[in-house]
Amino acid sequence: MLARAKILTVGTILVAAPVLLSATAATSQVVIDNVQLESGDIFANNQLDVVENNGLTQALTTAHGNTVSGGNSFVDATVTSRQTLEGNASARTVINGTAAPEDYRSSLGTGVHVTTQTTGNYGAHTAWQGNAVTDTQQTVDTATVHAGTQINSDNNSIYRSGEVNTLAIANHQAYQVDQGRLESTAVQTSNAETRARTGVVLRYSPSPNLYTASATSNNYTSNSDDRGSQEHVVTQDVTGRTEAYVSANLGNSWHVANQSAATGNSVSLYNTGGSLVTETAQTNEGQVQSTSVMTAYQYGEAHSQAYGVGNTMSAGNGDIYLNIDNNQFNSGPIDVLASFESQGSGYDTYVTADAVGNSATGYACGDCRADMTVTNRQTNTAGVNATADVSVNSGRSIVSTARAVGNSATYYVTGNR
Repeated sequence: MLARAKILTVGTILVAAPVLLSATAATSQVVIDNVQLESGDIFANNQLDVVENNGLTQALTTAHGNTVSGGNSFVDATVTSRQTLEGNASARTVINGTAAPEDYRSSLGTGVHVTTQTTGNYGAHTAWQGNAVTDTQQTVDTATVHAGTQINSDNNSIYRSGEVNTLAIANHQAYQVDQGRLESTAVQTSNAETRARTGVVLRYSPSPNLYTASATSNNYTSNSDDRGSQEHVVTQDVTGRTEAYVSANLGNSWHVANQSAATGNSVSLYNTGGSLVTETAQTNEGQVQSTSVMTAYQYGEAHSQAYGVGNTMSAGNGDIYLNIDNNQFNSGPIDVLASFESQGSGYDTYVTADAVGNSATGYACGDCRADMTVTNRQTNTAGVNATADVSVNSGRSIVSTARAVGNSATYYVTGNR
């Protein structure tokens, strides 16, 4: 049996092409040829105006240029995919707390949960008890890939947990391999401005609150939970800007955390029960900026964390064989700022700023008498800046950390004693 699925889409709407094929034996084969071009603009907007809400407040806002997902089960597959985004993509969520000043105990909800996500090109494939050979290319031209969340609640409160997550990804390719083998060749190119911003203004909350913003220009991941074998050749290039920004302006907050993360190129691979071979080439020429800003008049425990990296690669194998050929070049400036300010009083403050030009990590199973071979080349020619800024009028403890690293490589195997 030979099955073919060819997909060609051109337009200005979300494109999703799921393909899941199976057969009784792995002697059959499926061929998938996917071509997607998005030349228009994609916008998703979600606004809530809340005076008083005594239950859950939840908002989900997503915008995607091109998406394709599929898999092969008990059958081998050959997959070719070409995805191109030429237009702008944007998702935005706004929650306005409209209580009057004298009604400052008015609640936005017992729990407030918000997710805002924008993806330029998205691809995913699962190989289960079958082999897959894939060839993918994802390109985002000089466009914008923006995700934004804003909560304006000068006089409102959140009485239970609150969590706001804002994510922007220009290109994303993901694989899952179980009881099979994956051979992947991938090229990801982003010339876009990839930006995620979270802003919060809140009067009062006696519960834990988490506010995050994550921006990644090129993201490539693969995972195996059960006897997978993988071989990857990944090329990533970024010329556009990557920015993550979180700002929280709080009146009285008992336990709150800000987290911002900006990444130019990212490759994350994990394998179980077979060999893992990877050849990666990452180039970041665009600015990477990560900012976490928090102010609170009164606070219990406050965390402000910011992380920024030009290129990052992680490869781990829970079995014997791991072969890594890693090449990273960063010429884009890395600027990271984490800050906290209180003009009132509080207790514990934790501020962390981490900035890295190139980062690589590899590890293998020590109990398996692992065989690990690594070739690592890292070059950083840009400035790497990490700043932690704390200003407290009255507090109990302050822990502040700023770390800046040009090139970082960690490879390890722990053997039996």
